[in-house]
Amino acid sequence: MRRWAVNHRKRPPRTRTVPVPRVGVRASLAVALLVALLAWATTWAVTDDGGSTSATTGGSQSPPVGGDEPGTSDDGDSASGSDKGSDDQSDGGSGSAGAGEGGADDEKLEKSVRRFRAAQRKLAERVSEQLARRTAPVELRVASFNVLGDSHTGPGGNKPAFYPDASARMNMTIGLLRANDIDVVGFQEFEASQYGMFTSRAGEYSLYPGLSLGDKSVRFNIAWRSSAFQLVEARSLSIPYAGGSRIEMPVVLLESTTTKRRAWFANFHNPADTPSLGNNARWRAEAAGIEIAYLTDLHQADGTPVIVTGDFNEREEIFCRFTAAGVFSAAAGGSSGGGCAPPSNMQVDWVFGSTGVAFDDYAATPTGRASDHNLVHARATLVAGE
Repeated sequence: MRRWAVNHRKRPPRTRTVPVPRVGVRASLAVALLVALLAWATTWAVTDDGGSTSATTGGSQSPPVGGDEPGTSDDGDSASGSDKGSDDQSDGGSGSAGAGEGGADDEKLEKSVRRFRAAQRKLAERVSEQLARRTAPVELRVASFNVLGDSHTGPGGNKPAFYPDASARMNMTIGLLRANDIDVVGFQEFEASQYGMFTSRAGEYSLYPGLSLGDKSVRFNIAWRSSAFQLVEARSLSIPYAGGSRIEMPVVLLESTTTKRRAWFANFHNPADTPSLGNNARWRAEAAGIEIAYLTDLHQADGTPVIVTGDFNEREEIFCRFTAAGVFSAAAGGSSGGGCAPPSNMQVDWVFGSTGVAFDDYAATPTGRASDHNLVHARATLVAGE
């Protein structure tokens, strides 16, 4: 037993001990230091201009480190009633300043909201005005005129001496446009020399394509009164002419200078049957198909009205094809859609308009010695839009 006791004392049973970190004193010191720093920080305030100033009037003092300092209680509050009152007053002053700043911010926000709402109302009024203008009815005089090309009456031309040269006839043409107050006209056989005459003598009109597409395409210019319309977009459509040769013909988007209402205008000349050109019925049919399909798609894309002028070298045939689907009607009258009932007065020169275009006051005015074609014209109204 003694041996066991001795051995037991020497070698006690093994047990698992968990080491306890020896940080008690260090932790206490760290906490005390942190409290001291926080207490010291609360005695300072940041001024409005970014500088620091002491919250006490007695100058900079070392903050208390522990609760044993004279004049402080165990919980860190000041034991002095006067100091306590000072703290309360400081807190109250700070709260009043915060409330004042908050009130000022609220007032600024309210003013900003009022300005924003006023700007919204003005913008809505301007948008409403623009929409009203762009959907208001617009009236214009539109014409189609084959002016008889210069080459027909110049040296070696095929027209009798009844017709004077192109210069004299151009003066007559301009006079006809002005007398009938034409706003937009589609020309055919408008050769380069005649283009130069017109632009130098009728400065109130703008034209497309001018000479930009070459000497062939100049023959199909569209002219519009610059005070009434401005060009928005210009295109050309390749059309088979005599013998199937392709020529670019103009399509333009014009905008009213007063209402900003827009419409597409296209001008074509389909080939005739002549001894020199032969029979071109095939090419006229192909040209008509291209023209009608393109312009129908153009109109139906967004509902913009389309007005078409041209010398189609056909009467009933082209009328029935253009109006068959009910998309286009003729300024000369007649049916639109369903069975074909052409107007009684038909020229080879036509003015057609898509839905959204109404015609009245149609006329085929004789032009005397100016041309071997009448001036076909009408009042077109772009009806009120949605």
